[in-house]
Amino acid sequence: MTNQSKYTGSYRGIGSMLRRPWLMKPCRDAAVRMKGIAESIAPVGNPAEDRHPGLYKASLDVLPIYKDVRFRGRPHNRPGARLINTAPHAWRVEYGDGRVPRYAVLQRTIDAAKGV
Repeated sequence: MTNQSKYTGSYRGIGSMLRRPWLMKPCRDAAVRMKGIAESIAPVGNPAEDRHPGLYKASLDVLPIYKDVRFRGRPHNRPGARLINTAPHAWRVEYGDGRVPRYAVLQRTIDAAKGV
């Protein structure tokens, strides 16, 4: 007769593990890797025509976050990281308007990071 292993997870223990500071590092590493991808595909304007060439590319930043994730109706803080762009015209570059074409830098970054 063979012994069967049985695992019973402890939700409290798993939740405690997910709140640990060391879990922030892999999240930040993934966001920094995505920042490199975004910088490589970010548009840089022609200095003769653009007042701020390279501002969009220079405004990419990685921020640590704690996000509320609900489990069994109660919120639990989980660490993570967010790639943002703080340029005042970031929305126009991402989504486009009549004057600026749609570049979708962050969407293409997500696709490249997923391997699509």
